[in-house]
Amino acid sequence: MSSPPQDKVVQKEGVWTVDGRPRETITLLSHHHPPNIPGKSLVTLLVTLPPNAATPPHTHGGAAVLALMLRGASRDQMNDGEAVVRREGETFYEAPGCHHVKGENACETDGEGKGEETQFYAVFIVDDEYLERKGYSGLLVLDAEVEEKEK
Repeated sequence: MSSPPQDKVVQKEGVWTVDGRPRETITLLSHHHPPNIPGKSLVTLLVTLPPNAATPPHTHGGAAVLALMLRGASRDQMNDGEAVVRREGETFYEAPGCHHVKGENACETDGEGKGEETQFYAVFIVDDEYLERKGYSGLLVLDAEVEEKEK
């Protein structure tokens, strides 16, 4: 039995993509400093994956992340586990240091790439110091960007 083909991470118009597919859009919804977890921020993002979209392999800057699916379906693979499809109302958790190796819109598309959009909330618990240094963009650390900097 042969292995499934691996997704190829490539740059398209200066943006890292999975096989040239569309990328997610991220909207900042809130940022709080809960007094019962000093030194930490609670950040909520709305993540939207258009039809056929995929996010390259990444981590989250040491943050713990809880995601709540709002609509559509997302296929996610963490670390060396199996890929799992989650749908509206389901949640998933990424512990600090988790490697999110696959993240994609799992809704079916027609021959023209039309299909359903996928959306979920992503709630991060992250060190204040990290956010001060890296900003919100540091919440999505793409493997390809890290590898590029190390060259």
